Amino acid sequence: MSFSYYEYRVIMLSYINQDYIEKYLAGLITYPETPLMIDMRNMAKNEGFPILRPEVAAFLNVLVQIKKPASVLEIGTSIGYSGSVILRAMDSQGRLITIDSDEKVLESARNNFLKQGFEDRVILIPGDAKVILKNLDVFFDLIFVDGPKAQYLSYLPHCIRLLKSGGILICDNVLFKGMVANDNLVYRRKITIVKRMREFLSKLIDCPVLDTTIVPIGDGVSVSIKKEAD
Repeated sequence: MSFSYYEYRVIMLSYINQDYIEKYLAGLITYPETPLMIDMRNMAKNEGFPILRPEVAAFLNVLVQIKKPASVLEIGTSIGYSGSVILRAMDSQGRLITIDSDEKVLESARNNFLKQGFEDRVILIPGDAKVILKNLDVFFDLIFVDGPKAQYLSYLPHCIRLLKSGGILICDNVLFKGMVANDNLVYRRKITIVKRMREFLSKLIDCPVLDTTIVPIGDGVSVSIKKEAD
């Protein structure tokens, strides 16, 4: 079975769930955005920046509040929307380190954090996360991964190393528009990303120091907890 490019685009718009499920969740589950965050979402839509879908933002908000992390690492800053979700859900003393290779988009994120009064709680690091992660020697209560999908596999060993025992690793877009779960949806130019994401999920699930589940909301979210040391 194959799809034309037009058919593929229609399928991709619905992400991984049926349209009626998407519509129901969109009407039922909402993240309480501030006016600035609404502006950020509109900016992302107009300029093509990737940000969290509302139901995933709500999910991340709940997970952060449950964990109550003092320190969070984010891979993939974009314009600072997901970082804003995290910082709003953390205790007022909580700190975020966020990495992105696009310095222009990082500047937008910096301004958005500044407008919310988060400038003293966040460190923005420009550069390739694969390189930066190798040199980090601090440990985190929670790590959120939403960077380049083809690189998730290379991030994983560092995320495991940097995550404290009992810490939570959250990764977005792990079903990649459903293509990870269904060969019939794989578009030719995305084959490499799909293969790498499948390998990433396999290693994530099989990792002996992690307990992992995958939640089919948005574009697929994995949630792992690092087992406490014996």
